[in-house]
Amino acid sequence: MSATWVQTSRRLLPRLARLTREIRPTFHLGSVSELSPGDLQELGVEAVLWDVDGTLMAHHADRVDPALTSAFEALLAAPGLRHAIVSNCQEERFAELGRIFPGMPVVLGYETEAGAAFRVRRGAVEEWRGPGASGRRALRPIRKPSLRLVRAALDVLDFADRPEAALMVGDQYFTDIASASLAGIRSVKVTTLHRASFPSPVRVSQRLEGLLYRLKYGLPGRGLA
Repeated sequence: MSATWVQTSRRLLPRLARLTREIRPTFHLGSVSELSPGDLQELGVEAVLWDVDGTLMAHHADRVDPALTSAFEALLAAPGLRHAIVSNCQEERFAELGRIFPGMPVVLGYETEAGAAFRVRRGAVEEWRGPGASGRRALRPIRKPSLRLVRAALDVLDFADRPEAALMVGDQYFTDIASASLAGIRSVKVTTLHRASFPSPVRVSQRLEGLLYRLKYGLPGRGLA
């Protein structure tokens, strides 16, 4: 069983009723391939926060899914757009994401005795931010859904005072979309890529969150309208 999934579940379950109010995305799309720089410019988006597994690639894959490569690279190359990854990953995956996305900051969070600490990786280079960055003892991961992870990523991109210009893109309601809602930024929910590649507990939770969404909000629409 995935250690990350267990840690996320322990944080999520006690807050389930409250978080159900936070899982409605601004937009539903089939995939990242339906996003274009022109779309984001029209929406006034200048900063994009990304989930990775299930959004850009299969679970723990080592590259962006080929079906998304062209659209994703167009977004990365678009002038006026900045990007960061907000992750729940473990240590090994954190280093791997730095290799896969060398030009994009990857943000992890930890609770410490001195407060929150945020670890930012750009390629092979790491830095620590936040009040707990100096001591870094007894690190306890901060997992999505998390307002603080989103705010830390916005701070890395110099958008802390402009949340209205940011957008979160992810495939899970209770981690990615709830994080965006808690932080007051817009979000895009995409269909999970290669669901069969995920551990069975994750697949079960994905089905359950989809059911809970439909029970509360009905069938999701599609598009950026």
